[in-house]
Amino acid sequence: MHKAVMPFPLGWGAVALCGALLCAGGARAEDEKETPEHKAQKNRAVEPKQSEIDKAATLDALLSRKGPGDWSTAKAAVIEGRVVQIEKEDDDGDYHVTLAPAGGETDTTKWLITEVTPAWAKKKPALAMANLKKLHGKTVRVTGWLFYEPEHPHPDPRGTRWEIHPVTDITVSGK
Repeated sequence: MHKAVMPFPLGWGAVALCGALLCAGGARAEDEKETPEHKAQKNRAVEPKQSEIDKAATLDALLSRKGPGDWSTAKAAVIEGRVVQIEKEDDDGDYHVTLAPAGGETDTTKWLITEVTPAWAKKKPALAMANLKKLHGKTVRVTGWLFYEPEHPHPDPRGTRWEIHPVTDITVSGK
């Protein structure tokens, strides 16, 4: 179940759709297919080296090349976008920092989820919730590991199942 920490004003239809799809069934549907490999990827404790960053992985590229084989989970990315929503996931304590190409974007198919784990929030002050809250509406540069969220039986309202998870750094962009 997801708990909104800093909601972005959406129309009631979008709120109902997102809520129904994200909270369907009580238990996280994606956990049913999450392998030990997926868990290890989501809980990486090292920052990516410059040589591990896929320079082709931009926000637009991730939103257009969505298939599970389109990117490598052995790579990381630096993604620039506008923060349209921040929320805390109740079940694992991750913070979702949702990016879009433009501020005020309500079309969820143009959203990319980036996730800050509690371990990274403790490790880096910039990733603590108090600092993440200040990023709403700003253009940011997110660094972290590419992760493909496992498929589950419910339709997914976001633009891609590719995520940055875990996020290892966030900075306000000069744009």
